[in-house]
Amino acid sequence: MEIKTATLDEIPQIEILYQELFLKMSILQPKYLQPAKQDLSFITNSIIENESDILIAKKEGQVLGFLLIKETITPPYTCLIEHKYAFVIDVIVGNQYQSQGIGTALLVDAKKWAENRNLDYLELNVLPENIGAVALYEKQGFKDMNHTMRFEL
Repeated sequence: MEIKTATLDEIPQIEILYQELFLKMSILQPKYLQPAKQDLSFITNSIIENESDILIAKKEGQVLGFLLIKETITPPYTCLIEHKYAFVIDVIVGNQYQSQGIGTALLVDAKKWAENRNLDYLELNVLPENIGAVALYEKQGFKDMNHTMRFEL
């Protein structure tokens, strides 16, 4: 298996994995999320823009999983110390390839991606119901920094 930056040729396989990701998320939070296809222009732009990349785990021509990462900066609030950081937007490893170290390999490469850009840290969001992902992120040194709370009307 190799971790590399995605090219436009890999978009069809990335699109299939996005459908798998959105299905899984809709099962975890059916009141707020639904199965869907990712917009192709979103995937394309993520590949061609300088501030973002899709890192893929690939073996024998097959994309096993991917991680979408984007360079960003803290919002311009006077109380916030400005930081340039990497935001991990999406991570998915195909169901049949899970528990084989692929998610870990993608996160290790994401850390290198951020270090090579001299960024301050990596940040991501995860659904609390996604217990496996939470465990993976904690094992990789991520810490809970914020809680989103919602009051239902």
